[in-house]
Amino acid sequence: MDLQLPAYKRALRRSAASVRDGIPPRRREELSSLVCRHAWRWLEETCADSLMVYVPFRSELDTRPLIERCWKEGRRVILPRVHGDSGKLSLHGVESWSELAQGMFGIPEPAETYSVIEEGSEPPVVFVPGLAFDARGGRLGYGCGYYDRLRARLSGASAPGTQRSSVWIGLAYGAQILPEVPMEAHDAFMDMLITEKGILHCTAEGKGIDARWS
Repeated sequence: MDLQLPAYKRALRRSAASVRDGIPPRRREELSSLVCRHAWRWLEETCADSLMVYVPFRSELDTRPLIERCWKEGRRVILPRVHGDSGKLSLHGVESWSELAQGMFGIPEPAETYSVIEEGSEPPVVFVPGLAFDARGGRLGYGCGYYDRLRARLSGASAPGTQRSSVWIGLAYGAQILPEVPMEAHDAFMDMLITEKGILHCTAEGKGIDARWS
């Protein structure tokens, strides 16, 4: 591994966080609403009846309109809980905001008592936050690796000889899309990105082949 890469990624995280924080709150609200509408349209078209999604923290794209729409329309919402001691995310089925409590990083997340999803039960759709993305599906996270480990764990729990069936989707403001995000061997590529512009299909596991907007 290039010894300069970790330092470069740290600097890029600071820059990307500054760009995201610099979007005015009212504008973030407008953009989040557009992105959630695109995401909802895609869920309807694909008939996905359950999804994993994150609860927004700080200036992250706000997923609450999407979560509330899913609850209203009877789709199952799965939210992650951070376990700092093990470095894992546990997955929980959640039906209302009242089932959330402040988590390790101050992020609202499911209380441990609520419906844990069994190991090996892979959500068909996983919506992922991030600091920056690129058209290949590259993602710059926060450096803790929770989502990378989750994807590896879920893929490892799949039946031998079967392909990963879930679709991993990055949700972002257009300002978060960079020409290229540095990726290491353990970093998970997204299958799709959704911004206010629409849906970008990132095919061929990060190779950027036939990446297209819809």
